[in-house]
Amino acid sequence: MQKAYKSFEEYLGDVYYNEISEAIKEFIHNKGRAFDFNSYTVLDPSYIELDDFRVTSISFYGIEHRQIFFNATINADIVLKGMGKQDYEADMKSKWFIVSFYGHLISGLRKVMIIDVREYSRERFCKENALSKYLVPYIYSEDLDKEAEKFLQRNYPDALENPMPIDMVELLDNMCLTMHYAPLPSNIFGMSVFSETEAEVFEENMIDTRTETIDVGTILVNPDVYFMRNIGSINNTIVHECIHHDMHSNFFELQKLLNSGLNAIRCETVEEYGDNTDGIDKALHWMEWQANVLAPRIMMPLKTTTQKLNEILNLLHNQHPLLRKAEVMQLAIQELANFFNVSKLAAKLRAIDIGFQQAAGTFVYVGGKYYPPYSFNDGTLDKNQTFVIDEMNALYEASMSEELSEIVYSGKVVYVNSMFCMNDPKYVIRHDDNSLELTEYALEHVDECCLVFDRANRISKLYDDSFYRRCFLCRDVDAAPFIEAKYNPEYEDNQKIQDRVKETSIISAYSIEMSEELMNMPGSFSKTLEYHIKRRELTNEILAERSGLSARIISDYRNNESLTKELPTVMALCIGLNLHQFYAEDLIEKAGHQWKKTPEHILYRWLLVWHTDENLLQWNKRLEDAGISQRLPSNRHERSKGGGK
Repeated sequence: MQKAYKSFEEYLGDVYYNEISEAIKEFIHNKGRAFDFNSYTVLDPSYIELDDFRVTSISFYGIEHRQIFFNATINADIVLKGMGKQDYEADMKSKWFIVSFYGHLISGLRKVMIIDVREYSRERFCKENALSKYLVPYIYSEDLDKEAEKFLQRNYPDALENPMPIDMVELLDNMCLTMHYAPLPSNIFGMSVFSETEAEVFEENMIDTRTETIDVGTILVNPDVYFMRNIGSINNTIVHECIHHDMHSNFFELQKLLNSGLNAIRCETVEEYGDNTDGIDKALHWMEWQANVLAPRIMMPLKTTTQKLNEILNLLHNQHPLLRKAEVMQLAIQELANFFNVSKLAAKLRAIDIGFQQAAGTFVYVGGKYYPPYSFNDGTLDKNQTFVIDEMNALYEASMSEELSEIVYSGKVVYVNSMFCMNDPKYVIRHDDNSLELTEYALEHVDECCLVFDRANRISKLYDDSFYRRCFLCRDVDAAPFIEAKYNPEYEDNQKIQDRVKETSIISAYSIEMSEELMNMPGSFSKTLEYHIKRRELTNEILAERSGLSARIISDYRNNESLTKELPTVMALCIGLNLHQFYAEDLIEKAGHQWKKTPEHILYRWLLVWHTDENLLQWNKRLEDAGISQRLPSNRHERSKGGGK
């Protein structure tokens, strides 16, 4: 069995020890006394000989048709003998060399030749055709579209001439690759086979399976995963694996050289890909990044996608002159996705990437629902900024930022359409049930009325869209989008909106009416509770059903001010009465409670601000989703009395 090696340096030093040794000896012999060894013991060396060496690092600087060029940095121990100050002396000196190699990386490293030996010097890095020590090409963000074009020039050149969807069968044929659907584990969406192996694959009916010998150049695709269904499709997965074969086959040949038992690379969806990777894990990390970012650029090339989207927009503007700009853009993104056979989100992200900023306002899907598309002035958002923020992160930011907390909990801005918007009738419609929606004007001018957040976009709480997949050497997720963002009060547009909020003397007539009513409220908890029950025209029994408390405990609270009133119990009364935020906070304050920066209190306050139109069951579900163990109501007082519902 072939010996396994931890690194190519170890492999080279072991397998080619004699060749390297002879090359260095010849170099030393040819240079002779011209070498400067800086020995204070041997002043006039008459004997210079290599004793041992170590390969410390490898740098690859070119590969073409499996012909590979690389440099090995060698740390050599040199024995010196000769006249010293008084007698014949011996010394050992360390010397550094660079040994240049040429070979063929095909089913092993073959026809290896040493083409040069020289003394070590720091060599200038050239990014053109540069490769990492694992033979992963260096690719830079600014070159991604160029790299995608190079891939297409090699494998599907027609796609660079005219807008067209890539035919996956033709692409696989052009690359001499074969694809099978296979019953891979649920977290594995694809596998690239680089060495003959046995695998289970599906029959044509996609139900029965068979064991088959899988040849080199085969892609296995999991038909149940397809790489996160709400981001990509089977086409994305196929192109992703094609990139591995096109750009990373040398990586695998190198790894197979070090460990003959390897036969494939498998790509897996993972919860997190840490930044602290090193060694081969870092190489795998970059391979996945390359496949992730190049796949959409290959399926939707820069030039032809720009051309196609402009054509679609011009046509739709003529066909639908009465639609809002955002609505036209959303239709265009849908048509673009249909044309290139990609998902709506893939088309949206690619459109933003190539300069169509308004695409950011299309297909706004947060918290399990779609919101109307919106527009804003180009240049309003930087690359990593957003107007949209999911509810849990909105809750967190509103609690942790003093500036945001002040304007949110005072009612100066409201959370609507998964955005924070100025609370002004020009921008926000408040319905009779207290639900909110943005006006048509606001949807076309969100930069005028909505706050901007610095973003760390995630497809879900588990999968980050920058590294939502990774691959391993072998031996669409259905989740609501999770838009993690951070409020930046120093951002210029946010400052403008904050200033305008401060200048607004009257938020709404509704707020004024409520303020006057609060001033005339009873001063005690019991009397205030009595007031709201009568105002809502409820009985103790109906409120008991809606709050989860018993009619008896509600009667006690109405008639006995001295009873202990736990916050979860008061919260249950608030939702049972569907009290507006300001009424609810008044009742909570009269119960003797003040808000703290605990997870429970933060979420309670958020429920009072944005979810007063819901019921007890919905509130408890939100508490559960947020990881809060406490459920509403707390019946501790009732249990201590032995009461029942």
